[in-house]
Amino acid sequence: MILTAAASLSCSLKYDDEVSTDSIIPELEIQDVDYKKYENSKLKVQIKAEKLERYKSDGAAFASRASFYTWDEEMVLKTEGSCSLLGMNDQTEIYTLFDDIFINNIDQKFKIRASSLKWNGKKETLVAAKDDTVYIERDDIQISGTGFSASGVDRSFTFDSNVDGLILTGEDNLSNQADGEQEEKTSE
Repeated sequence: MILTAAASLSCSLKYDDEVSTDSIIPELEIQDVDYKKYENSKLKVQIKAEKLERYKSDGAAFASRASFYTWDEEMVLKTEGSCSLLGMNDQTEIYTLFDDIFINNIDQKFKIRASSLKWNGKKETLVAAKDDTVYIERDDIQISGTGFSASGVDRSFTFDSNVDGLILTGEDNLSNQADGEQEEKTSE
């Protein structure tokens, strides 16, 4: 009885089958990376990272302790940011950011802080995990919430729930409010 149970639980290994390690072992690993992408002889994207790993199987790459920058057609800095880990797939145009994320969209005067975000370059959408808190700051807004999503096409963003913060209306904005507080303190 014990022999029958042991025989039925045993497995057979196929030693002649090759195991692909393309998806688990990096094809390329570089330290202290300064990657620059040009379009029409103009700098479009720059990524600086402590380490970059590229995988052969799906073209994915991962950059640790990454800083990134994008420029517009006139070579004006458009976006800058950083994160602990940046996952990139140029084939799918999916970019995933993890831990200590900071994005400064200079063009739209918009700053984002989060713990995980996913950018879809084809759809121009930025989303966070449903329960992750995202912090947004602009001249007139300082808010945080969960269920964050944003569209680069129509320049809008939404939170599904748990929104908290400050929104100023009219001519007041956070920059003016901060200046006013400074003036009050110096006039005393």
